[in-house]
Amino acid sequence: MAFTAIFFFISCKKEHSEPQLTFTNNIAEGTANASGEYTLTGHISSTVRLDKVTLTKELSTKPFILDDATPKNKNEYDFSYLVTGITANTCIIIDVYDQGGGELSRRFMIKAP
Repeated sequence: MAFTAIFFFISCKKEHSEPQLTFTNNIAEGTANASGEYTLTGHISSTVRLDKVTLTKELSTKPFILDDATPKNKNEYDFSYLVTGITANTCIIIDVYDQGGGELSRRFMIKAP
């Protein structure tokens, strides 16, 4: 009986997978407009409710966008973030965090106008 109980709890354990992110048109690069702006868009899905999304320029330690309100408590999230001040080719690091401790990091290259 003890074996059956242990087997039941092990088999019912939920698998936790990291969030998934896809960029619009499955393209991981784009070109800024003449004003140095680019709108980064895509979709995030997660089996565990989302916590936050951050955007950081490569080689920087501080995010320039911290969105802990819009994606909060969602399992599906269509995002749109305006990135400004692009004067040179810039790699953006997008980090997605869920409430179960899952994390996903993706890169997006924005080319200078």
